[in-house]
Amino acid sequence: MSVFESLSSAERARQLRSPDGEVGLAVAAWLNETNARILATLGIEPRSQVLEIGFRNGRAAPDVLALAKDGHYAGIDLSPTMVDEAKRFNAGFVTLGRAEFHCAEAEQMPFPDATFDRAFSTGVIHFWPDPVIELRELRRVLRPGGFAVLGALASPTTIDFAKAEFGFYLRDAATWEALCHEAGFRQVKAETVEARQTAADGAEVKVNAVRVDVRA
Repeated sequence: MSVFESLSSAERARQLRSPDGEVGLAVAAWLNETNARILATLGIEPRSQVLEIGFRNGRAAPDVLALAKDGHYAGIDLSPTMVDEAKRFNAGFVTLGRAEFHCAEAEQMPFPDATFDRAFSTGVIHFWPDPVIELRELRRVLRPGGFAVLGALASPTTIDFAKAEFGFYLRDAATWEALCHEAGFRQVKAETVEARQTAADGAEVKVNAVRVDVRA
């Protein structure tokens, strides 16, 4: 992606955490490619209440609602640019009351206890310095038996922007399992998977990623 390739490492990290402006919209479009794989394994049912943490430009909402035909989608994101774009793109669903988009932190979500049957997030949890806080909040908003899938970069990595100095906190699968158990999840499975990212020179490289499945 040419726009992303033109950014410094620090700016790449900032845009990945909270995309903004025209560059942020381009970055968000690039990141959307990973959602389809997660949705296929999330087990969304016709009446599911589904949460997305870090919805970027909101392109996953129609796919969620196609599966949750009588259900509801809600999302949170740090970026006002992404909130505005997601509301614009999903204006019909918002008007019908089937989708809502909030500018909010994962450590304090604007939802009552036990709201959601399913939740998912890609490329967000590696920005959490103390993830037990956000994981407990996720468990709070999930219904008993609710299921979530979280995907992120994992250690070790050679990606230029995925460093602690730029706000990345990379952990391996075993560490994520321990953190999720500490947060109180009943069932946890974390595994290392192969992902692809764009390096500083624009080349596509293979990197370590982690997929974390949790059940409340």
